Amino acid sequence: MTTHIESTTQQETSSSRGFNWQLFLQDNITGSWYQAILVLALAIITANYAVGQYETYPVMTIIIVAAWLVGIVMVMIGEGRRHHTNFSRWLKENLLSSVSNILLTLLVGLLIASAFIGALQWGILNATFDPAATAPELQPEDGATWGVIVGARKLLATGVLGPEYSWRVWTALFFILGMWLLTYISSRPVLKDKLRVVRNVINGLWLLSPVILYIFLAGVANAPYNFTGALTGGAVLLAIYALLWWQKVIPFRWTGLIATVATWPVLYTIWWAIGNSETFTPINVDEWGGLLLTLIIASSVIVLSLPLGMVLALARQSDVFGIPAWIIWPAGIGATIWGFTSTPELLATSRNLVEQLLSFWPIMILAIAYLIHRMFKGNMVSGASTMFIELIRSVPLITLLFMGINMAPFFFSAGTSIAKPWPVIVGYTLFSSAYMAETIRGGLQAIPNGQYEASDALGFNTLQKMRFIILPQALRIVIPAIVGQFIGAFKSSSLVSIVGLFDFLGINRVISSNPQWLGLRVELYVFMGLVYFLGSFLMSSYSRRLEAQLGVGER
Repeated sequence: MTTHIESTTQQETSSSRGFNWQLFLQDNITGSWYQAILVLALAIITANYAVGQYETYPVMTIIIVAAWLVGIVMVMIGEGRRHHTNFSRWLKENLLSSVSNILLTLLVGLLIASAFIGALQWGILNATFDPAATAPELQPEDGATWGVIVGARKLLATGVLGPEYSWRVWTALFFILGMWLLTYISSRPVLKDKLRVVRNVINGLWLLSPVILYIFLAGVANAPYNFTGALTGGAVLLAIYALLWWQKVIPFRWTGLIATVATWPVLYTIWWAIGNSETFTPINVDEWGGLLLTLIIASSVIVLSLPLGMVLALARQSDVFGIPAWIIWPAGIGATIWGFTSTPELLATSRNLVEQLLSFWPIMILAIAYLIHRMFKGNMVSGASTMFIELIRSVPLITLLFMGINMAPFFFSAGTSIAKPWPVIVGYTLFSSAYMAETIRGGLQAIPNGQYEASDALGFNTLQKMRFIILPQALRIVIPAIVGQFIGAFKSSSLVSIVGLFDFLGINRVISSNPQWLGLRVELYVFMGLVYFLGSFLMSSYSRRLEAQLGVGER
């Protein structure tokens, strides 16, 4: 006991006098045999790489090694004096906490510096920016040829779309940028109350922006004025207004009622007038390409998938009175018996065992009836939503894109020509909405039951409860996940190149196959990567800003 106390006292005395090398070596090198082998191997790799980098970039290597040694000395002085500066403490805690970390810091620093200098030399120092130098014999051997970006700017921006429509594309772009700028200015805390009317106008323009962009980018065909369509649209808006007022979601105002009813006839009349003019003639949307097509597909999927996913999530979470069993089973058995009337004919024309088994397809009706009765308790709303979500999520996106293009003609009359972008947008929207529904459902499940009970205690109906209490909280919780879905939709839109659309990524094949730009794929991919990064970064930045405003994640 006395010996142990004396040994402990000696260690404490040694520690108080200075740095304990024995404990340092035991913690970092000699603690175990595999630790010693790991440090030795790391030291050999780092030394060899540093020597190689010195031969290639001597000045850069000397600077990094010198800074590395200075950092080690600062940490050692701080440890010896038992007093660190803020910088030496940061170095010790983050970069130089152990021998292995010291070696990794030097190795990673050399790797980053080497990659940076290589990219700097290839992309700027040895590169050419002359559009006339894109011919193979004029391209630099060890540098980039950025002239291809300038030379192919038309294809990168709008694909093979005719140049006579360029002014419409640029007008649509400036319209969106102007709307974003006005929205940002009017939402400033200093101007928020003063520009209330301006903000209402901007919100109305945002609601109409899909129609405005469609007019610019697709055009309007000349057609006779349809009075029935104008009156029907006004009646539908009146019914929606009456339903929302009846459910006490919106207050009744005569001005709001008149504006709602008159919206459709006024917009339809403007649409008809634009169609009869020759300013916005229809555009063959199959000619859309480049960044224009990517933005159209991504923004359409983002705008459509969010409300559709919200409806699917609410439907899957619904708890309505289901169809009773005494209706499900007789209907299912009757439909099965009716389906079996086609089985003999199918069996007679079957060519193999698989087709013979498919002849008994009515058995699936009984399986569906069983699922509706046992799993969904007769709740057809939840059952249909669940089956749609699970079916879509079990199919790859590219399969839905091909199915959309191949099956779209079946929904129209014979001889109808359907442009490829429309079924692609529909298929991609269905795919994205299924994942969006699960994201929103996660937010709905995160709401405590007390919120639902408090809403019921206040006498809220279902629409009021979802509109004012549940959905605002649920959407606020899942903002990061929703924006992640948006970023995924933006990047995954590049898959449309597989189905024959020349989007921003697919147009690369057209550009690189041109003899003038032959072999310039790397420059194009680097530029496209920067554009995709910029789009994703902007959405991510807006998400973080929105989270900060709403206090997402605060406790």
